[in-house]
Amino acid sequence: MAERSRLSAHELGELAAQRRPQSFADGQFVQHRGDPGDAFWAVVDGHVAVGRYAEDGGFTLFAVLAAGDLFGELAFFTGVPRQVDAIASGDARLIAIDRPLLRRMMVADVGWAELLLRSLSRQLAGALDLIDAERRLSTVDRLAQLLGVMAQDSATGDIVRATQQQLADLMGVSRVTLGAALGELARRGVVERGYRHIRLCGSLSPHG
Repeated sequence: MAERSRLSAHELGELAAQRRPQSFADGQFVQHRGDPGDAFWAVVDGHVAVGRYAEDGGFTLFAVLAAGDLFGELAFFTGVPRQVDAIASGDARLIAIDRPLLRRMMVADVGWAELLLRSLSRQLAGALDLIDAERRLSTVDRLAQLLGVMAQDSATGDIVRATQQQLADLMGVSRVTLGAALGELARRGVVERGYRHIRLCGSLSPHG
């Protein structure tokens, strides 16, 4: 396996040969926050929105995952309940990787252990970067940092599938403030706004 944390089409095929993918319709829950972490997930195709529902029904988006992405490893390896909700965004197929399946895959290829460690390390590094940005960066540069982290979870590495309201909720700012920050990034020529997505087209290095 190369130095990355996303499964290739070949590796997804190897998984599918061991376990049939599960199909989820648009809007269907893959997992609920608080569920037991008896398996983690590999996205075979489609997209999955990962975040948290509040008591008032509002949803804070953390990431939109695509084919080859893994999620749920934290609960699986630590034994804590699920920390996030995950919902299919459009039709999606996923494979649940439990301990027997993981052991079989690791016996066949030790690279699976390395990939999982990289995946967990990337998640931790992204979380620490966002915490640091919260303390020292402007709203515009915090947004740039967030978009960079979220884009890593897209199939192409340059698309963030989220609405402005979802991004505003995630950053803890108003939609107006988020819109102004996004407008500044667009003025710099580093993002392009589309319907329910944002495309990165330049360096998002903080200016502040």
